[in-house]
Amino acid sequence: MTNRNATKPTILIVDDDEAIRSAFALALRGAGYRVMVAGDGLEALEVTRRENPALILLDLEMPVVNGWQTLERLRKNGFTQSVIILTGHTLVEDRVKGLSAGADDYLGKPCDLRELIARVQTVLRRSQPAPSGPTVIHLGLTTVDLKNRTATKAGLAVGLTRTEYAILEVFARHPGELVTRAAMLENVWGYSGEANTRTVDTHIWRLRQKLDDNAVASQWIQTVPAGDGYRMMGKVAEA
Repeated sequence: MTNRNATKPTILIVDDDEAIRSAFALALRGAGYRVMVAGDGLEALEVTRRENPALILLDLEMPVVNGWQTLERLRKNGFTQSVIILTGHTLVEDRVKGLSAGADDYLGKPCDLRELIARVQTVLRRSQPAPSGPTVIHLGLTTVDLKNRTATKAGLAVGLTRTEYAILEVFARHPGELVTRAAMLENVWGYSGEANTRTVDTHIWRLRQKLDDNAVASQWIQTVPAGDGYRMMGKVAEA
């Protein structure tokens, strides 16, 4: 059953536990979202192909096709919308693995439904371009259009996630300047500076890979050890 109200983005809940699906769906529908559900990875892939949801809440421990496999297939199929992993595995290593695999956020179960809604709202806000300021970034052969959410390198498309666009938006507002990990966490994830900054490092690492920016001698996104953060050395301009 789905909510016919399409005024807010569609969220797909993927979990083999019917009780969890029902609780999450009730909370999110109450917040005004259109909600769809899937009980396993295969069903999630089919629903995603038809509906292209704005965000997927993805459990990891599922039969047949688990969450890791589902996330991998989604990204290989070109799905660039947001994914929040929901799981009982909350070790730092698990979080890093999830973010490295292409997730936008990671939420442990059980979780407070108010926190779930807050995380969903924060992740979805990243899909909105900055209202003003630079909208195009030039990083060598790579051009990123923040307004239209496109990226190309030597004329070929580069698949960036919403979180990666949000990171680049923060850099674009401060070209050549230090952006601390704490500031990035606050601006992109809505976390306080006390949160674990491994989240930022993992996303920067993945973004560098897509930009072919060597992590040891990065040309475009440079690590600033003394400032506990990064700076972007690309050129920014209005579209």
